[in-house]
Amino acid sequence: MQKLKLISSAGLCLGIMLLCTACGGSDTPDLGNVTGTITMDGAPLADAYVTFMPDTVRASSGKTDSAGKYELVYIRDEKGAALGDHKVVVSKLVNEKETIPANYSDETELTAQVKSGENEINFDLSSN
Repeated sequence: MQKLKLISSAGLCLGIMLLCTACGGSDTPDLGNVTGTITMDGAPLADAYVTFMPDTVRASSGKTDSAGKYELVYIRDEKGAALGDHKVVVSKLVNEKETIPANYSDETELTAQVKSGENEINFDLSSN
């Protein structure tokens, strides 16, 4: 009877430890805050989506306001982007048609590096 209580107690403790580990763990990488302005031919690019895509973890994205300013969000209310190198995609659909040249959207050539802390990363795109 004593052994059964000991085994039950050990099993309960193990179960609680596993539960706490599963609930308390976070697989969010280190993030840097990323803001910036996107312009097209020198004018603010409003209502465009910007996505920073690293190689190993989830992407971060944001939407430009009327002044072309954006702020990236990693997930839900966690602002920022994973540290390191990113491929950057800028997209703006009008009537379900992409209005951003392919070298910035579908076949992007844009890149950026996110560092710890504050990052202001601006893009001046050309429609040519």
